[in-house]
Amino acid sequence: MRGVVTCGGLIVITAIIIMIHATITGNNIRRGEVERGLDSSIDYAFDRLGDIYADEFFTTYSEDRREQIIEELVFDFCSVLKNRIASDGEIEVRLISADLETGLFQIGVTEEYTYPFGGMNGKCYYEKAYSFN
Repeated sequence: MRGVVTCGGLIVITAIIIMIHATITGNNIRRGEVERGLDSSIDYAFDRLGDIYADEFFTTYSEDRREQIIEELVFDFCSVLKNRIASDGEIEVRLISADLETGLFQIGVTEEYTYPFGGMNGKCYYEKAYSFN
């Protein structure tokens, strides 16, 4: 009887350790995936921004045209990010700040997902500031 209780306790403890390990590993993998996807997407979007800054008439653009440029950059960023991150989570992209004059942009990406055990929700946030100058 004592052997059954001991064996049962060891099985429960092992299962708990496996669940904790899977949760921590999964969260780290997702965070790394978001970071890598964000880095490559920002690099692509700002390569596109270089073409805009190379335009000699850039300083004469109207405010509407500048807003359109920012919208196109965010759209391109989101499409590249979608291709770079293969996740079952819900990804939200937020443009925190964008200044075309100084070339300073700040983007935040949030991913919400469910853990494989217990159906609980997790969240991962990554933010990056990028200066074009």
